[in-house]
Amino acid sequence: MGGNLSMPDPVARPDAFYRFSVKCDRAMNARLETAAREAGVTVTTFVQRHFETILDEPADGTGFSPDVFARKHGISVQAARMWSVMRKQADPVGDVTGALRDFATAARIGAGQGGECLSELVIANLARIIARPGPGRVGTFRISKVA
Repeated sequence: MGGNLSMPDPVARPDAFYRFSVKCDRAMNARLETAAREAGVTVTTFVQRHFETILDEPADGTGFSPDVFARKHGISVQAARMWSVMRKQADPVGDVTGALRDFATAARIGAGQGGECLSELVIANLARIIARPGPGRVGTFRISKVA
């Protein structure tokens, strides 16, 4: 009838990884080895890095990729999108004033997720609160410049 509820889902375990095999000819293998050597990593690491990016959303016109930025800074993709929106609206110093709901909407995330994303950005030292937002009140934030 039903599954055993005392047994956790093996796919949900944090140590659950899957292996994939790919086939390539000798010429492709040589190209991979050369590229990996030039990158200073093993072929396995080189292929793994590529594998991690194949489902990323494409970079925007400025070259910003929310997926790459999120991985680099240990934040969610949603927070990375909101950082990008805020950074584009910020003055040269990095200060931006506005409602979190508006930033979230512009970042294509749930309007109610703005606070969660801001928290991620603050924890990752990508944003700082200058003037705290409140009900009916916008906030001012300093968005870090990142190379």
